[in-house]
Amino acid sequence: MAAMTTSSRRARPVTRPSRAATRHHDSISVAFAAAVSAALVALIGVALAVIVTLGSWALAPHAADTGPDVTARVAVGFWLYAHHVPLDIGTVSLGLLPMGLLLIPGFLTYAGGRQVARMVRPQSLADVTRAVIPFALVYGVLAAVVAGVVRSDVVQPAPRTAFVVATLIAAAGSGLGLLRASGLLREAIEAIPGPARDVGASAVAGLATVVMVGAVLTTIALAIGFPDAAEMYRALGAGWAGIPVLVLLTLAFVPNLVMWTVAFTTGLGFPLGADGVVSPQSVDYGALPVFPPLAALPPQGEPGIWAYVALAAPLLGGYAVAAVLHRRQGTVRVEHLAARAAAAGALSGVGLGVLCWLSAGSVGNQALSSLGPVGWRVGLVAGLEMALVAAVVAWELHRRAGTGGSRLIDLRERVTLLSSLSQQVKTALRRK
Repeated sequence: MAAMTTSSRRARPVTRPSRAATRHHDSISVAFAAAVSAALVALIGVALAVIVTLGSWALAPHAADTGPDVTARVAVGFWLYAHHVPLDIGTVSLGLLPMGLLLIPGFLTYAGGRQVARMVRPQSLADVTRAVIPFALVYGVLAAVVAGVVRSDVVQPAPRTAFVVATLIAAAGSGLGLLRASGLLREAIEAIPGPARDVGASAVAGLATVVMVGAVLTTIALAIGFPDAAEMYRALGAGWAGIPVLVLLTLAFVPNLVMWTVAFTTGLGFPLGADGVVSPQSVDYGALPVFPPLAALPPQGEPGIWAYVALAAPLLGGYAVAAVLHRRQGTVRVEHLAARAAAAGALSGVGLGVLCWLSAGSVGNQALSSLGPVGWRVGLVAGLEMALVAAVVAWELHRRAGTGGSRLIDLRERVTLLSSLSQQVKTALRRK
């Protein structure tokens, strides 16, 4: 009887899910968590824009036909505008984006990526990739849907542009947040091959040097033009409700001025309106809108000797590229070091070109159809300047350090040795 009981109660074999099924379930969970986080980040961004815009609308005087629904549409349009989406409000076209506004969606998507990392706890770079892709796609789709919903006679954003730029911003912000929160950032950096990593680090150093010089020059120009900026604030008459918004726009526009100064230091300058130009050769522009940051522009006419001093910025950037690369790869052959320095300098120029492209745009009518530098021109000129300087400086630093081998240096040493031996032979023959 006991035997029968034992046999009837035999434990049934436990069927465990396969690894493929477990991996599939985990991927679905990660994608769902990333999608929910992306939707939440987009909702927070829209809510912030609506709160600020409706608050300014309620406190400032406005027309009777401008209701809260129209203001809400404009608020959502400004949320898209912060993603570098061109915006048409009535008859006014806004293609010039204050670069500081990019920090808002960038910070929100970064925080969203950190939240996803806390939920799914990625253990590898593949896990991070599986989370970033759905986060960026959902965020981009929501931006495109919102652009299509609010599109009307009052505000007209472009849904396709909204999808592209929002997806890119979300991928960059959430990816960085995921890597930082999961502790995989160092692993991601170390996954890059060593020479490419050194070239990238030196390129970043060169780009940062030029931008820092541009920031210093911009700060000096803003300090000189502060009285004119204060007069512009008074002339606008924004009132106590509109002054905070105007101050925030001014601060958000300062990075644009920095990149315009960077374009100035390359010698190209930048167009300012249909017929205006600001360059080291001449400063000429017509009527400009009353906007306080524009008080930093130099007066019309000959810029003076300071303009030619500013041209040293790309040279300093090229030197920084060579110094960083020589410190990281000082033992390689001098030809390889110079070539990599030139590549890093060109890469820095490309980065400056992209930043200058982001800082430019158009506002309103035909007279202000072109404001800011032409990105590809700045990238080309800055890349050539920094590549040449970086290659020459890297070669000279390598020569002074006396490390590594060089065919040209070896050839020069052999010629010197042969000439000295020849001189000794001639001296010995004369003595005989």
